[in-house]
Amino acid sequence: MRLRVAVLAGVMLSASISLALAYDAAGREEFVFAEKSESLQKFGYDHFCPDTKTFACRIRLPYEKYVGTKGYFVSSTPTHSDVFGYEFYPVVLESGEEYFYVSRKKDGKYGSMSPIISLAEHQELKSFTPEPLVAGSSLMVNKVKQSYGVRTFTLSNGKTVSDAKLKNIRALVARFGGKSSLGELLLDADIERDEIEDRYFIQPTGSLLRSDVRIYIGANAQKTWLRFKVKYYGDDWLFVSSYIAAADDYRWQSPKMKFERDHSSGSVWEWVDISAGAKEVEVAKALSSAQKATIRFQGSQYYDDVTLEEDQKQSIKTILGIYKEMGGAV
Repeated sequence: MRLRVAVLAGVMLSASISLALAYDAAGREEFVFAEKSESLQKFGYDHFCPDTKTFACRIRLPYEKYVGTKGYFVSSTPTHSDVFGYEFYPVVLESGEEYFYVSRKKDGKYGSMSPIISLAEHQELKSFTPEPLVAGSSLMVNKVKQSYGVRTFTLSNGKTVSDAKLKNIRALVARFGGKSSLGELLLDADIERDEIEDRYFIQPTGSLLRSDVRIYIGANAQKTWLRFKVKYYGDDWLFVSSYIAAADDYRWQSPKMKFERDHSSGSVWEWVDISAGAKEVEVAKALSSAQKATIRFQGSQYYDDVTLEEDQKQSIKTILGIYKEMGGAV
C-alpha cells in the first residue's frame, strides 16, 4: 500500500514538473485570456484549433478554467495562412496544451473579435488605480476591463464608458475651459470625432428607429455651433414637406422645407437637418419643457402626429446644457 501511494505521488509530481517545463515563454510574446461579460461567458473561448485545416474548428475552451491564464506564441509570425485571410499561430498555454491560435490578418492577433489580450495590456489593466472622470470631478473612474479589443471603464455612479468616449470627454473638457460639469454632462451624449478635420459632433443618445426632433452640437478649434434635425420614421411614405410643433399651448408652423428620404427593411425615414437659429432653439426649448410635445409631419396628402417620449425631451435639455457649458448662448 505504501509503495502504491509513493508511486502515485511520484507520477503526480512528474506530471506537474512536465507541465511546468512545457510552459517556458523564454522571452516570447505572451497573452492572457481576457475577461468576458457575464452573458458571453457561457460561450467560452474560440479561435483555438488543433491543426491548420480550417479556421472553423468549433473548439471552445471553458471560460472558468481559462480566464486570466496565460499563453505564449511559439512563433512571432503565422506558420500557415488560408485563402480566406485567416492566419494560424502555434501557441502553448499555461496548462501545457498546444493549439493554433487563429485570427484574420486584417484584424491582427488582438482585434475586436479576439478573446485574448497581450500580457503587457493585462498588466496595465491590473495596475489601474481609480481616478477622477476629469480634473476636479467628484465622479470617479473606478475599474477598467478589456474584452474583444474594447476597453471599458466603470464609474462610481455605476455607469460604464468606453475608452474612446472617455478620451473624447477629456479632450473636449480640456478644449472648453476644464469644467468638470461639462465632462459629467457629456456622459449622457454620443460623441463622434472626425480626426481628419479635428471636428466633434455631440448627439443625443437613444434609439434611431423612431421619429425624432433633436438638437445637436458641432465643434472644432475655431467655433461651436448648433444644428436642428426633424425626422419622420414609419412604414409608409408621407413625402413630408413641413411640420407643426405643438408643445402644450405653444404652436409653430414650419415653412416648406426640402426633406431627404431613405428606406430599408420595410421602414422609411424622411428628415431635414439644418443650422439651428433662434427660432429652432425656441422650438427645441418649448418641446423639451412641455408636458405633451407633439410633432405633426405634414405630407403631400396625409399627416402623422408623433408624441415625443420623455428621454427625447430630456436629450434636448442635455444638449442645450452641454452647449451652454461650452460657452454657447441659448
